[in-house]
Amino acid sequence: MIDNPSDLSALTGPELVRAFLAEYDKPRSTSQQRAEFFEFKSRVFAAIAEREGDVDASRFAARAKADSEFLWAEIADNGFRNGGEY
Repeated sequence: MIDNPSDLSALTGPELVRAFLAEYDKPRSTSQQRAEFFEFKSRVFAAIAEREGDVDASRFAARAKADSEFLWAEIADNGFRNGGEY
């Protein structure tokens, strides 16, 4: 799943949407994969919000960021409980 673009600044609005949709339907079987997707989703919607001044996109970005942070915390906690193994 790491194949999503790291630099979104060069993408147009429609390209951002296509990049998001390309990632949306990919299967995710681990918490790490889900956290990575939510990070990407947050970046996409933050870029849209910044360019368009779209309040809804800003809310979607914040929610996706919160989801990714929750998952990363859960992963870290599980790793700590398992003796440092993630």
